[in-house]
Amino acid sequence: MKGHFTFLLAVVALFVGMEVAAQQLAKPQATLIYSIVRLVDWPELYKDQTFVIGVVGDKMDITRELRAGKGDRTVSGKEIEIVEYASIKEVGKCHLLFVPNEHLNSFTKSGTNLSGQPILVMTESSYRHPDISVINFSVVDGKLGITLNEENAKSRKLVLSKQLINFAR
Repeated sequence: MKGHFTFLLAVVALFVGMEVAAQQLAKPQATLIYSIVRLVDWPELYKDQTFVIGVVGDKMDITRELRAGKGDRTVSGKEIEIVEYASIKEVGKCHLLFVPNEHLNSFTKSGTNLSGQPILVMTESSYRHPDISVINFSVVDGKLGITLNEENAKSRKLVLSKQLINFAR
C-alpha cells in the first residue's frame, strides 16, 4: 500500500511540475510572439482592421499572458484581438494561430483545412518541428528557442524578415 501511495504521489508531482513548467513558458512565449509578429508580413488581402491571434484550447496560460502583455500594442497599426478556440475545428479567420503541445495531435490530424491560408501557425514541441507549423517553440538545454519552416511560410504567402530567419538559426 505504501508503494502505491508513493507512486501516486510521484505521478501527482510530475503533473504539478509539468503545469508549473507550462506556466513558466507562457510568459516568454507571449513576449516572443509579440516580437515575432513585427517581423512577418501578411499578404495585402489578409490585412483587416484588427490583427487576430488565435489560441487552440480553453483557459490556456499563453492566452492569459498574451492578454496581460497586449497593452496598447498594435501590429502594423492594427489593434490586436486574442481569441481562444476550443478545438482546431472551430478556428476562424486569424493571422497567427498558436497550438499548444496538448492540442498538437488533434491539430496534425485535422489541421490540413488551414493549409495554404495566410496564417502564421506556431506550435510548441521539443521533439520535432510539426509539419504544418511555420514557427515552433522548443526548449533545449533549459532555453526557449524557435525553429522555422521557411517553405511553410512561403506556401502561406507569409514573408519572414531576414532578422527573424537569422534569429531562428
